[in-house]
Amino acid sequence: MLTEALTGDHRRDFHVNRLLRACLVRPADEVTARSAARLRTATGRAATISATDAIVAAHAAGRPEPIVLTSDPGDIGALVQHAERRVTVVPV
Repeated sequence: MLTEALTGDHRRDFHVNRLLRACLVRPADEVTARSAARLRTATGRAATISATDAIVAAHAAGRPEPIVLTSDPGDIGALVQHAERRVTVVPV
């Protein structure tokens, strides 16, 4: 989901890159994509919740004690309500 956060200009991306050094960056594989699809469907809002948000929620749900920092707590919150593990959502 780096595509949504980065611009390709290292000067503009400085703060994002700084944050990323403290994050676990993982590829979105087929298992994660299918989990994300299930979460989107479970919300009843699959047509309006982005695949990016669903991938983030699915990744988080697969981690111990997950915390998601997001500017979209509504959609992320709707997704993680259907996760098997409790995910903490922090608006930024």
